[in-house]
Amino acid sequence: MHETHSSSGVSVNLRFLEIARDPRIIPGVHHYCDEWCDYCALTARCLGFRCMKEHRRAHGRGAADPTFITMEEAVQFTRELSAIEGVPTDELDMLLAGGQAASSLQTTHPLAGLAWEYAVRVAEVLRTVSPPVPGRGPVPTQPPPHEVVLWFHVRIYFKITRALVAKANTEQGRLDRREDANGCAKLTLVAVERSRAALLALAGPTGEGSIHSLVALLDDMERSIDEQFPEARRFVRLGLDVPVA
Repeated sequence: MHETHSSSGVSVNLRFLEIARDPRIIPGVHHYCDEWCDYCALTARCLGFRCMKEHRRAHGRGAADPTFITMEEAVQFTRELSAIEGVPTDELDMLLAGGQAASSLQTTHPLAGLAWEYAVRVAEVLRTVSPPVPGRGPVPTQPPPHEVVLWFHVRIYFKITRALVAKANTEQGRLDRREDANGCAKLTLVAVERSRAALLALAGPTGEGSIHSLVALLDDMERSIDEQFPEARRFVRLGLDVPVA
């Protein structure tokens, strides 16, 4: 794989740099997306997706193969992509360092606890809900409700935790973390809204008590997110919240 090194010593993947120079790329569109590339209309304009596709091609990965074989490979990819965008990898470095550095990326905020409770209860409830039998027709353009709930239930926890950590860092004077706090909170709000709609579809017209209890948890989370991140709903994700020519 062709690469060089920046003045900071971080390796720069030249193929990634070539992709980044494509004028169709929407800057940062992958930063606060739901990571569900199979149902995304912006993959051709997403630096993250296209670099991952290039990584798979360069390593000879087939459709059934994982994108990354080792943690080291995933870390290297993240560093190369971040170097192209000029985005620091402070939090990644702290996680890898472990100890006190990694512990600063944790939170005991009640909102994170609520999100974790939701994730656990979704796993319990959906064990009793039979997923729809796949049809023989063409692949749908939108995922079925059961898949939506499963896709987001743990992501909601991870993203709101990241938002809360970024908020705490902002309050400690790291104003560069404000965007990450609001961007992750906005993504979580979108995930909550989609999950709620999917759960209500699963409950059906007669309603299902266990599912409606999950909806109530989402309602509580939504209110808390609005309280903790009053700027989140106004946060604009280019290409996702507003179109880009």
